[in-house]
Amino acid sequence: MESGLSHQYVNLESTGSVHYVKAGQGPPLVLLHGLGVSVATWHNNFSAFASRYTVYAPDLPGHGDTDKPDIPYGLDVGVEFLPEFLDALGLDGNVTLMGNSAGGMVAVASVLKQPERFRALVLISPVGLGRELGLPIRLASLPLIGKPLHKLDGKSKTRFVQRIFHDESALPPEVHRELIRVRSIPEARRTELGVIRRNVTFRGLRKSLVIPQHDLLNLEVPTLLVWGKQDNIIPVKHALHAAERYPAMEVRIFQDCGHWPQMEQSEVFNEAVLTFLDRVYGAEREPALSDS
Repeated sequence: MESGLSHQYVNLESTGSVHYVKAGQGPPLVLLHGLGVSVATWHNNFSAFASRYTVYAPDLPGHGDTDKPDIPYGLDVGVEFLPEFLDALGLDGNVTLMGNSAGGMVAVASVLKQPERFRALVLISPVGLGRELGLPIRLASLPLIGKPLHKLDGKSKTRFVQRIFHDESALPPEVHRELIRVRSIPEARRTELGVIRRNVTFRGLRKSLVIPQHDLLNLEVPTLLVWGKQDNIIPVKHALHAAERYPAMEVRIFQDCGHWPQMEQSEVFNEAVLTFLDRVYGAEREPALSDS
């Protein structure tokens, strides 16, 4: 992880000790990672975002260095966790929420539930815009196949990287080592497999978890959707459909890019996000600039 970041912990009634990273100054920007990983997924973004915003990146319940209670993990756990986390940090409103993959689903559901708490939304290859998922995730949902498939060894580590990235060299070595560490924690592996089995079938994401079109049409905050064209986890056609169906949503598709645009195309990604957020917060910042 980068130097200059503040690693902190907060105790929540629902999930116990939560590890999070804090950096920067300015309006609050909360980052939610995807399934089976940690705050390390934001390695290439902290510095850029912290130059203008106060960044908060938690390890979600059951992940990373956050506690891993033996509970049924589903969308509801993330949606219940987030307001408790924000309250503990004193973040009452004006929060931009950014979520990747499963974290994107939590982000959408949270904004739909409490739109008054959020200023903007950035979604990165989020789960929930359709049922389609990559074959390895669908196979992992099968009782007789999932556990052996999920076994963590040298080959599976390589397969994990190959599924996430279009260009494997885009993964920094220090991030790779950190992901191996957090994915090797037995309780974390239990959490990941449990999430897949409860929310995914061989046909794909459970129908009940697909976000209704009318909800997406009625999102009350400015929204940026980013996708990698070569995403092997969730197909880019979800982004193409969103661009057609939700004209108020800004959609960016990155070429030669997999499931983690924030890391694989970090310079372009950081610029796109900061440009988007500058438009969102620009009117609020102008008076302060004119007074200086």
